[in-house]
Amino acid sequence: MAKRVQDAAPPRPTENVAWLKENIAEQKQRHRSIMKEMNDDLAAQRDKWYKQFLKNVSTTGFNVTGDMKRVIPKSELPKKPKRKDKVVY
Repeated sequence: MAKRVQDAAPPRPTENVAWLKENIAEQKQRHRSIMKEMNDDLAAQRDKWYKQFLKNVSTTGFNVTGDMKRVIPKSELPKKPKRKDKVVY
């Protein structure tokens, strides 16, 4: 098979490689802080949001289409799973 021009990537300058490593490390740190906030700091608030949502759909219902509303009986509501919530992976 013939070697094509687009198959050969030019070498990266060392300052670009250092910049990439620095920015990747910063991005991983930001991701860790977002994971902590979403999974640990907001866990209690999220439980309240779940309860409020289940209460709303079981009392006032939700719109199935534009003018049709369906109230979900409590017997059809899902039970809270035993696993821990995980928002960001």
